Amino acid sequence: MPNITKEDFKQDLQELVEIENQKQMNLAVLFENSLANSKEIRLTEFKDRLYIQANYYNTLEKYQLEIDDLVTQYKKQLDKLFDVCSTRYINIQRELATAVQSEIIVVTNISINKQNLEKAIEENDAEKIHYYTNKINASIQKKLNYETIVNECNSRLEACIEQIADFSEKIKIEENVNVAKKENNRILKFLNKLIKNLNRKKNFENYVLKPSENHIERLTDEVDKSIGNLYNQIFEFAVQMKDNKDKINMAFNAMMQG
Repeated sequence: MPNITKEDFKQDLQELVEIENQKQMNLAVLFENSLANSKEIRLTEFKDRLYIQANYYNTLEKYQLEIDDLVTQYKKQLDKLFDVCSTRYINIQRELATAVQSEIIVVTNISINKQNLEKAIEENDAEKIHYYTNKINASIQKKLNYETIVNECNSRLEACIEQIADFSEKIKIEENVNVAKKENNRILKFLNKLIKNLNRKKNFENYVLKPSENHIERLTDEVDKSIGNLYNQIFEFAVQMKDNKDKINMAFNAMMQG
């Protein structure tokens, strides 16, 4: 069995930690950017839609408070949804950090037990040889099992990023914006402007405010439903991680009895 120096072990361990840390930093940046961009895009889209129509109907000054209130309500729903997305991501990150730390501890124990096994072989101590051989094999399997958890967590973190894009599409405004069409005929242009000015208050309320209020109402239902699903995913993941760790410990103890 090749001799592993402390320097070799420290270097291998450091590389393991650095690789995983870099991977997590990259994923975290990607998640935060995806989250921020989705919120900004949808909020700007909603706000611009209201301002475009308010300017078209010449009602911006009159309905500024109503517009601001709609934007605030819309932002509140976005914050509710994406805050729970962040909670799910953070919970997975914590489980991942725990699994990586456990993996590091196992790797440390493998290195120590290999040295103990070498000493037992030199002393021709059959009992210790059997003990440390079992412990090394059990620890190697334990490390592989923790790697499975690490990979599962990484996959779920990537899924969180994809989920942001899915949610962003779900909350996208589909209604057409009722903006002015360019009219070349001067008479028609004058008549359209006259009709618009006569009915601008009624039209803005019917074609802008009410549809926007209805959209927020539908959005609220969609957000509440999505949040419920997210919390179910958070709970199921926590149960799965506990079950996995229990099985890892049971498998380790069983191998140690062999």
